[in-house]
Order: sequence, then C-alpha cells, then structure tokens
Amino acid sequence: MGTPWDRAAAGYVEQWMPRFIPYHSDLIRELTLREGNRVLVTSSGPGAEVLGVARAVGESGAVRATDKSSAMVRYCAEQVRKAGFGTAISCEEADASNTAGGPWDAILCSFGLWQYDDRDKVLCAWRGALEPTGKIGVITFGPPEEDDPYEILNHALRAVAPEIASPDTRIQSERGVMAKMFEEAGLEMVRHTVVHHTISFRTTEEFIKAIREGCTWRRVSGELTDDQFQRVVVRFYAALGGPDAPLTFNAPATVAIACHPGANVELEARPSLRPPGAPTSRPSLSSFPVPRDGKP
Repeated sequence: MGTPWDRAAAGYVEQWMPRFIPYHSDLIRELTLREGNRVLVTSSGPGAEVLGVARAVGESGAVRATDKSSAMVRYCAEQVRKAGFGTAISCEEADASNTAGGPWDAILCSFGLWQYDDRDKVLCAWRGALEPTGKIGVITFGPPEEDDPYEILNHALRAVAPEIASPDTRIQSERGVMAKMFEEAGLEMVRHTVVHHTISFRTTEEFIKAIREGCTWRRVSGELTDDQFQRVVVRFYAALGGPDAPLTFNAPATVAIACHPGANVELEARPSLRPPGAPTSRPSLSSFPVPRDGKP
C-alpha cells in the first residue's frame, strides 16, 4: 500500500526539493563535517542533503541514508547514482530510529522530525549511536510568521473547515523548547540558529498546485469537499492579491545541533559571534568544550 510520502514523492521532487536545498546546505555547513566522517541521514527524502553530506565527507567517508518511503528511497538512490558516488552511500528503507551501522560522527534530520510522535525515542536512539564527539543536527520550519503563506493558508482552512486538522510540518522551534527536547533525551544543544531563504512562485495559483502535491495538503484536500477547498483557496487568494499575483516570501527555519553533554565538538566558526559555551577570550575558535553545566 505504501506511505503517504510514496504517493507524494514525484510532486515533492519536482516542486519542493529545489526550493529546500539552501536550507539543507545551512545544516551541513553548521555541522562542520570533515573528510572521512561517517554520517547517518534520516528522513532523507529524495536525497538533496545526502549529496551535500557525501561531498563534505569525501571518498574516505561513509553515508547511510534512510527514509520510511520506498519511493523516496528510490529517488535518493537514483540521485546518488547520477552523482557518481558509488558504494560510499547506502540508501535504505528504514525508520528514523534505525541507527544500524553506527557509531556515527554525525546524524542529520532535515524537516523530518515533526513526523514522529515518539520523538524522545528517536532522539535517544540517535544518542546511543553517536560517537563521543559526534553531533546531531536537525532543521525544522519555524518559528511561524503571520505573513507566511503557510500560516495564511492554515488560517483559511480553520475558517472554512475547523473540524479538519491543519497540517503542521514544524516542531516548536524556540531555543528553550528545543534545548529541553534534547535534554530529555540525554543530549545538550550547542547551537540554535534561525535562517531565512527566499521561496518564489510565479503566481499564488502555482503555490496552491505545488502544496496540493505535497504529503500533508494532499491529505487535507482529500478530506475537504470541492466546495470547501474552493472556499479555502478563495480566502487565500484574497489575502495575497489574487491567483495571478506573484508570490515570494522568506521562509524561516531553525537549525539546532546537539551532542553528548560536555563533549568537545567542532562547529562552524563565527568570528563575530561567541558559540554557546565557548570562552569569551577566544571567540573565533570553531572547536570548543561545552561545559557540563553550560546553557546554550
């Protein structure tokens, strides 16, 4: 029967993967992967971030990419083959908590953590498969902004059909909330960064077509009657200038990195900022100890 993502895979690859690549690049850069690292990429989807990780770890590294959707795994394997990475990357159908092949120098999850109600179980599994100086990196959409078209569309849905749950592809991304999420899994958050990238559609109508091809709104539109869906869309168009209006927005996403408490981890250097836990007299170092009682 397959998963909802199997049915949405083709539309996701065409409409959304190219638009999300800058976010994947942010996560990979923040993690500071090195030649020879061994990396687990969970909820890998069609594999845009997998290719970025493979380039970072080089021929001496290893990458295991997993996803619950068999269709996404096929797309990922095809991307890997076309890029010429050969056997250095394995693409497998597996749940995010499957950490076989560890211990890992890094574990990544791009826009996938929201799918798991048993988030603590998943994070605990990742912690148990992490090298002593290994890092866990996640990126999730949010914090929400009122002028975000996703928010506007969800407001329209709640106005027309409040009985139908609006999709939320974010987890609570505030610094304190994410720090607590990691702490409850025995981890320590050492970086929390909000990034923005521009997402553009030629018209708002094209945005609606694209989002209807995604997994979450494919489900929602299937639960709505045709009349309800049209009423939602009319509200959305009215808020954004009509179906032919161009749509460009800067979608916020949060990058968070965690490690074993007190571990000595390497992160991207930021000369103008002091990394959490770093000595104030050495702001430009990218390798620093995280105090056991420190707060990110």
